[in-house]
Amino acid sequence: MGWKRTAINAIARFSAPGWRAKSLAGFLGFALACTRPREREALANLALAYPDSDEAFRMKTLREVYDHLAWMTAEYLALQRNPSQCLSWVQRVVGEEFLREALEAGKGAIILTGHMGNWELLAAWLCRRGYPVTAIVRDPDDADFRETIADFRTRVGLKTLPKTANMKAAVNLLRKGGFLGILSDQLAGRNEGLPVPFMGHPAYTFAGAASLGILTGCPILPVFSFREASFRHRIEIAPPLPFPEGTDRKERILDLTLRCNEAIEDAVRRTPGQWLWLHRRWGRNLPSS
Repeated sequence: MGWKRTAINAIARFSAPGWRAKSLAGFLGFALACTRPREREALANLALAYPDSDEAFRMKTLREVYDHLAWMTAEYLALQRNPSQCLSWVQRVVGEEFLREALEAGKGAIILTGHMGNWELLAAWLCRRGYPVTAIVRDPDDADFRETIADFRTRVGLKTLPKTANMKAAVNLLRKGGFLGILSDQLAGRNEGLPVPFMGHPAYTFAGAASLGILTGCPILPVFSFREASFRHRIEIAPPLPFPEGTDRKERILDLTLRCNEAIEDAVRRTPGQWLWLHRRWGRNLPSS
């Protein structure tokens, strides 16, 4: 076990709802506010997505992002000790009947989400509620972080598929009644993604959710976590996205990918301070600063 994982485990043993988590989140928030990681990228993203906004709005939103990440880390570490806590932390659920309908149908479902709210908490909640979720993930390069996250996901019951897995594995999982979780809000390469609008600007987007939905007929359910306060969350499940009509498969995938982006965009615009603005969602379309 590396020193980073040892340190994470030690902090996890310390972290718990109450003054301990508040102290940890306060320290992390202070550190982020001082170091301001990827500030330039985040502010450029915000300027692109909100062209009529002023600097005060963008700086305020970025401070909220740093504060959100600090609390998310404190919550994640507290969950390391007892993953079942997620059930009591989620105090409001809207639309769970759509998940239940998909589960009872036994035909599989695609969980469309993004880096919104506490997405690791969302995964833990889904598994603890009995949904057979397998998430498509890209593991961290750092071995200690990779092992820590993998151990946590194993304990909450979350299975994973690497992003490099072929589509056949995902199709088989869905056809056996599994739920496939896809975080579809990061920049895809030109060879992997489709240039569809997101927040009003073209953004190369992974088409996996749309392709798998059309291929298997499984419903695509937008599912998002929102923090209402520390250790208090709301989960919202939207109705299945309507599948576009027509016979041209490429056009249908393009149309459905756009609908996936619109679902994520709606969640982001409702609580912009809880989305991960720090990554380059629009690639080279970012304005210079």
